[in-house]
Amino acid sequence: MDILRQLVLNIYSIALVNCFLLDDLTTVHIFVSPNGSDSNRGRDIWNPLRTIEKALLQIVEPGTKNKDVIIELRSGYYELQSTLKIKHTGPRQLTIRASQDQDVHITGGKRIPSSAFKRVTESMALQRLPSTSRNKVLQVRLSDVGVTNLGTITDYGYYIKRLAALEVFENNKPLTLARYPNKGYININTTYSDKKSFTYDSDQPKQWHHESDVWVHGFWYWSWSDRAYKVQHLDPEKRNITLSKPPLYGIKKGHYDASAISKGGYSKQGGYFRFVNVMSELDEPGDYYVDRERGILYVWPSNSVPYKDSDKIYVSIVPTCIEISSSAANVVLEGFSIEACRQFGIIASSVSKITLSKLQIQNTGSYGINTRGSNIKINQCYIRNTDGGISISGGDRKTLTPSRNEVSDNVILNFGRVGYVGSDGISCGGVGNHIHHNILYRGSYTGIHWRENDHLFEYNHLSKMCLEASDCGGMMTGRDWAARGNIIRNNHFHDIKRLVPGADVRGIMLDDQFSSVIIENNVFHDNDVHVNIGGGRNNIVRQNIFFNTSQYSMQIDARGHNGGGNTNVLIGNLNRLPYQNDLWSHRYPKLASIMSDNKPGDPEGNQITDNIFHSINKPHFRGQHIAKWFNVSENIFVPDESSFYAPLYGNFKPICLLKDFAAETSFPNPILPIDVGPRYQTGPVITNLVKPALGYLSGIPPTHGACRLKSLAKPPVSIYLPDGSVPNFIYNVSQTGCWFSFDKCPNHPAYEKTKRPLSMPYYRDMNAEMKDNSGTDETICLNKVSEMISKCGNGSSFAVIFGPTGAMTLGGDGCYFATYGCPRVKSMASGFIRDAWAEQHVNGAHEESACLSRALPQWRYCGSDPAFPLASIYKPTGHIKVAGAGCWIKAQKCPADNSLKHMFYDSFGATYLLTDDDIESCFSRAEYFWRKCGSHPEYKVTAYFRPAGKSQSFP
Repeated sequence: MDILRQLVLNIYSIALVNCFLLDDLTTVHIFVSPNGSDSNRGRDIWNPLRTIEKALLQIVEPGTKNKDVIIELRSGYYELQSTLKIKHTGPRQLTIRASQDQDVHITGGKRIPSSAFKRVTESMALQRLPSTSRNKVLQVRLSDVGVTNLGTITDYGYYIKRLAALEVFENNKPLTLARYPNKGYININTTYSDKKSFTYDSDQPKQWHHESDVWVHGFWYWSWSDRAYKVQHLDPEKRNITLSKPPLYGIKKGHYDASAISKGGYSKQGGYFRFVNVMSELDEPGDYYVDRERGILYVWPSNSVPYKDSDKIYVSIVPTCIEISSSAANVVLEGFSIEACRQFGIIASSVSKITLSKLQIQNTGSYGINTRGSNIKINQCYIRNTDGGISISGGDRKTLTPSRNEVSDNVILNFGRVGYVGSDGISCGGVGNHIHHNILYRGSYTGIHWRENDHLFEYNHLSKMCLEASDCGGMMTGRDWAARGNIIRNNHFHDIKRLVPGADVRGIMLDDQFSSVIIENNVFHDNDVHVNIGGGRNNIVRQNIFFNTSQYSMQIDARGHNGGGNTNVLIGNLNRLPYQNDLWSHRYPKLASIMSDNKPGDPEGNQITDNIFHSINKPHFRGQHIAKWFNVSENIFVPDESSFYAPLYGNFKPICLLKDFAAETSFPNPILPIDVGPRYQTGPVITNLVKPALGYLSGIPPTHGACRLKSLAKPPVSIYLPDGSVPNFIYNVSQTGCWFSFDKCPNHPAYEKTKRPLSMPYYRDMNAEMKDNSGTDETICLNKVSEMISKCGNGSSFAVIFGPTGAMTLGGDGCYFATYGCPRVKSMASGFIRDAWAEQHVNGAHEESACLSRALPQWRYCGSDPAFPLASIYKPTGHIKVAGAGCWIKAQKCPADNSLKHMFYDSFGATYLLTDDDIESCFSRAEYFWRKCGSHPEYKVTAYFRPAGKSQSFP
C-alpha cells in the first residue's frame, strides 16, 4: 500500500512540474513549505525552502533578476517571527501565492497547544475570578509555550489605527478581553473640574480583587467619538474614577438606557463607558485575560472545557504581518490567509501596480489592508474580525491625477470589533478610486468612509452598519466643498439603524455641508434615514428606491445659512486648493464660482428628482427650507408594497401603480441583490467562503398576482368653504365675472346691498375686468380686497366672489373664521364669525400670519372632525387658510384636460398614494396634475394638505 501511495504522489508531482514547465522561460518558480529547509534551493516541489523570507532573498540573485518570480506556498501555517517585508521594485512581476490553491496561512501569531491549558488552582487567581467561572477558566504560562512579548494596551478608538497588545483567537474567532458590562454601558454621574475625574453609576467594582491594570472604553461626550484610557485611580466605594488623561472632547453625564435606546436621541448621547481588562469580569465563554506581571493567560473556552486537540488557539505577536515597502511595484499576493497580526495584515505605502487577490485576512488589531499609491487592485478578498477592513488612497488632488485604484468583489464583515469610530469597512481617499461589487456587513461605525475627489462607488451591498455609534452612515463623508466628482450608484443599503443614543444614522450621510455628490439608481431598504444632506450644495439624488423608513426617507438642512455651520472652515480649506485654475474650473464649474455667491453656505442647487418613496405613516422629509433651496420634483410617494415586484426578495421593480411613473420618467429597473456584491468566489478557494446572509429571502420570488383595484375614496366633506372646493351656495352670482357684495362701503354707499335694488344685490366692475382680467383670473379677482378697502374707506365690509369657480373671500377689518360648527363646543356659531381670541391675544386683527395660523389649532380644538373643516380669513387682505381633512388640488387653468375641475378632492391619491395622511405625497400631486394639465409655466397647480393647514404650488 505504501508503494502504491508513493507512486500516486510521484505521478501527481510530475504532472505538477510539467504544468510549471509550460510557463514562459522568463518565469522562475520558488517553492516554500513549512516542512521545507532554508538550506534547499527551492526550485522544485521536492526541495522547498522553509521560510518566505529566504525565498525573497532569491529574487535578487543573478538567475532571477530579469524574470518574473512566483513564490509558490505549499499548504500549512507560516508563523512569522517578524514583519515579512517585500521590497521588490523591478519591472518584472513578483507573485506570492498559494500553490495550486492549497490551504496556506501566514500568521503573526503563535499557536498554543490545547494540552498546555490547565485548570486554575492558585488561590489568588481563583479569588479574582467570579464564582461562576472558577471551574471553567483555563490558564497557561506564556513563557512555557515560547511567548514572551505580551505587548501593552494603549489608547484606542476614534480614528486610532490600533496596535493591539497580545490577543487570543480560538478556531479563527477572536476572544473578548474581560470587561464589564459585557453588553451595554455604565453611565457617568458627576464630572469634576480636572476634566478627567468623574463618578459613575455602578457597584460592580466593589466585588473585584487586586485589579491594578484597569482600562475604560467609552463615548465620553459624543456618541460618534469613542476612546479607551487607562484608569489612574479607582475608588469603588465612592464610585470615583480618575483617567490617565482628559478625554478628547470632554466628559458629561450619561443617559444610556439599554431598554429604551429609541428615546435616547441627540440630547442624551455620550457620557457612558465600560471597564476593560478586568480579570474579575472573566465571566462568560469566549472571555480572556492576560496577567502581564506573571505572564499568565486565562481563557474561558467558547465551546468545550477543556480544549480538544483539534482546537486551534493562537495569540498575536507580530505587529504587521506583511509590509510592501515604499516604492515597491509589480507585486501580486494571491490565494492565502493572513491572520493574528497586532496591527495590519498588509501595509503598503507609496506603491504602484500592486494586486492583492483572493486573500483571507482576519483577526487583526487594525485594518486588514492599509495601502496608498496608484494602480492598486484589491479584489476577491474575505476580510473579517478586524478594526477596519481596507484603507486605500492615492492620486494627486491638486492636479486631479487619478489613482486608478480598484477595490472590488470583496466581503468585509465584523469590523470595528474593539475600537469603533474610524474602524471603517473601506476608508477611501485621494482621487479616482473605483469601489465596486463589495459586501460590507456588520460594522461598528461606517461601511465606506470617503474623502476627496472623483470616486465611483457602485454595485456594493451595505447592511448592519453603525452598530456601536450614532450620527453615522452606511456611507459617509463631510466638511469639504472641493471634494467633487463622486458618484454613488446601483448599490443596496439596508438595515442601518441607530442602536445607541445620539443623532440619527443614515444609509448615506453627507455631513457638514459636503457637496456635489450624485446619488442615483440605488435601493434603500428599512433604514432609519435613507439619505442625509447636511447643508451641502449641488447634490443630485435621482431615480432611487426609498423603501420603508423607520424615521424619514431624507434628512436635509441649511446649517451653513448666513455663515453658520462650518462655512468658515470650508472656505479656509477651499483656499488651499487651486479650485479656480483652468483644470479645476473646467472639471467643477460650480465650485469655481462658489465665492461669487453672497451666501456660499446656503444649500443651493440640490436636486431630488424622479425617486420612488415608500413608507407607511412616516414623513418622507425632515428639514428646513425644503422649498427654498431644494428642487424636490417628479418624485412619487406610495404606501402600498404591492407596487413593487418582490420586496422580501430585494426585487423593487416598479409595477401596478408605479408602472406608468416608471415609463414616464424612464425609471430604470432597480438593481437586484444578485447583481450587487462579489461576482466571484472570495478568499482562498480552499475555504469555500460564501456571501453572508444579508436580509433578503433567497430563491425565485413567487409570481406576482394581478394588481389590486380599490374603490376610490370619497371627499371627506361636501359643505362650502371659501376656497371654492364645492359650489358657492351663499352668494348666487353669475358663473362669469368678479363680483362684490358690500355690507358697508362708507365712501360709496351706493355699492351697499341695502342701497341697491333687490334685483341687483351684487356689484361687478366690468370696466376693471377688461383692464386687469379679474373676470377670468380667480387670483386677481380675490386679491382685489385691498384695492376695494381703499375705495370704500374705513369701516368697510364686503365679500368678493369669483363667479366661474365660486371661490370667495371677505374684505374689511379683523380676523374671521368660516365655520360650520364645532362638535366639541355645541354652542359655537356657524358661518362667518369673528375670531375674538386671535384679535385679543395675538394681534390677529392686524397681523395676517397670526390670524391665519388660527385655522389649524381651532380645527384640532374642535376635534379634527373631517365633517367640520374650518377656514381663517384675514379681512384686510382677504387671504385664507383652510384646516380640515384631505388633500385638495386647485388648478389655475388646465388646457390639456377640460374634465378636470377647478378645485377637487384627490380621490385617487387618497386611495393609492396616502395623500390624505402624507404631506409630501399630497404636495407631489401638484406637480403631477400640472403635467397632466399640459405643463404650462404660467398656470400653477396648488396642493392643499388640510390636516396641516399647508399648501404648495408647482411650478
